[in-house]
Amino acid sequence: MTVARVLGALGKTVISIGLIILLFGVFQLWGTGVFEARAQQDLEGQFSDLLDASESLSPPAPDPVVSATPEPTPEPTDAPTPTTEPAEEPLAVEEADPIPTTPSPTPTATPQPTATPEPTPEPTPDPEWLELLYPDWGSPIARVHIPTLGVSKTVVEGVRVSDLRKAPGHYPNTVMPGQAGNAAIAGHRTTYGAPFGEIDELVPGNQIFVETIQGRFVYQVVAQGDGHGHLIVPPSAVEVLDQDFSEHPNRLTLTACHPKGSARQRIIVVAELVGEPVPSYRQLGEEGQADVQLADENVNETADPTETVTATAMPTAGDIATATPTPEAASDTTATPTPPAGPTEGAPAGTPTPEAAEEAPEQAPVAAGSQPPTEPQSPVPAERTPAATSDSFGEGLDGDADAWPPAVLWSLAALAIWFFALFAGRRWKKLPAYALSALPFLVVMFMAFWHIDRILPSY
Repeated sequence: MTVARVLGALGKTVISIGLIILLFGVFQLWGTGVFEARAQQDLEGQFSDLLDASESLSPPAPDPVVSATPEPTPEPTDAPTPTTEPAEEPLAVEEADPIPTTPSPTPTATPQPTATPEPTPEPTPDPEWLELLYPDWGSPIARVHIPTLGVSKTVVEGVRVSDLRKAPGHYPNTVMPGQAGNAAIAGHRTTYGAPFGEIDELVPGNQIFVETIQGRFVYQVVAQGDGHGHLIVPPSAVEVLDQDFSEHPNRLTLTACHPKGSARQRIIVVAELVGEPVPSYRQLGEEGQADVQLADENVNETADPTETVTATAMPTAGDIATATPTPEAASDTTATPTPPAGPTEGAPAGTPTPEAAEEAPEQAPVAAGSQPPTEPQSPVPAERTPAATSDSFGEGLDGDADAWPPAVLWSLAALAIWFFALFAGRRWKKLPAYALSALPFLVVMFMAFWHIDRILPSY
């Protein structure tokens, strides 16, 4: 009888564990889909309101850049520069006084420096519009549509567990879709609506459409090394989220766990942007200012950081009065270069040299030893948006380890209700005891499932 009772209790325990696992499977496959569907309805309305609010705040399109044509450089000539005195007067003086005179030096024309075309200023976006472009985590930012798979989902900002429960999530350390760089989006393959459940079926040439408040963009899936439209990488291969790629630099990267129901690997789909990217903007800073992000490369590519430029001294009225040589002054004075006033480190490209400053006095003079004035650079669109290097695929694809304590506590609470129902059934009637304990048990077990799901990766 003792052995029979032990075996009976063991059988009931195994059946109970199997029932709990079955309930968890139902929660994962169908229950999570219900939550995701309701969240998508709310996000769809929020994104539509976002598009309407951004129409009146979006920055105007920049004017086309027109490169300035440099003026032709005059050829040097040896012809003497005409003076204001008549030509007959020197002959008359020579006949009256045959004393030889020293000829004045003949100035020669120096090529003028070529003017550097100024960059076209980019319209400064409205701060309210930037807040719409870069919202808080969990807020809608885009709509993605994959016709081949029949997928149409609203995308939220962030790849936390709570974010991927509602929709595919945009990696915050990557550029926004449509901008220059690598825009990356993560999603589930099995649970919570499985938005990326069939991305392994994408083939090169399939199109992915993405809409943001900056416009509608088309991405085309590119072939990987084996000719498929995807590649499989280990969970440590976070370099697929980098921003600098020599091939397909403006791309959309879709990430998910692989294979289905497991987080052993990652499946990656890369698509290339069709057309030109839109400008990238900085987010609002502490002072509420936002500028167009500059490219990684130096704007003045021709500038030499080691080059030193000497500033010329400010000319005086006497220097200007004696700038034009006369026959009498020419006989007693020789051209002597003015010593430099002092080196100026870090002068930008295009700063006139001392020779150019002497030949072009109409430019604003600079005091000796001071920094030459430079024209402010207008912001230009970004070729790359600097972003922090990723060290993982995000909490949503890796699992949240902080969910262990609440998951254990809720599980213990569910077991406590279970054993209480068994004890009450023996002391009282089984059917009423089990019926009264069923509702509290299901509620507590649901909370335990909810936190256990946070621990697991994004299946």
